[in-house]
Amino acid sequence: MRKKSILIIVLIGVFGLLSYLGFNVISKAKEKNQIAKQLETIPDFEFLTLEQDSFTKTNLKPNTNTIFIYFNSECDFCQHEAQSISDNLDGFKNVQFIFVSTEPIEVIKQFSEQYNLINQQNVTFLHDNIDTFSSRFDANSIPYLLIYDQKQKLIKKHKGQLNAKGILRALQEND
Repeated sequence: MRKKSILIIVLIGVFGLLSYLGFNVISKAKEKNQIAKQLETIPDFEFLTLEQDSFTKTNLKPNTNTIFIYFNSECDFCQHEAQSISDNLDGFKNVQFIFVSTEPIEVIKQFSEQYNLINQQNVTFLHDNIDTFSSRFDANSIPYLLIYDQKQKLIKKHKGQLNAKGILRALQEND
């Protein structure tokens, strides 16, 4: 009788554990699908410019390819990416770059100056002062790029460094 009770308890425990794990897997899959759907077009957002003004989706240039780059100034890959973009800015006529970081505004400004990207017409640096970019745009690595077409539809989501040639290739493949 005692062995039978222990067996029933073990079976209930195993069934409970499997149910819990199954629920977690399904929940994560649903969350991932919801985020992917949310990123199909540029989601609503609000960050601060280097002048500490609000910058939202409505500030984006219409009918222009938009590239979000989540970066950190100390990241070597981010530095190489910024240098590559700076060296090839002439190739990005109908593109707006939106660089976003959670670092202090002064650090972001120094980074933008270091790579000659400050005061470029098609480059904007933003400060994510409440750390929402990572969750809203599904960024779990740095650098992280989201490339949107002129209709604000997602073309490419890229984790890690992507040089100017890679960005241009993604844009051209979409044309």
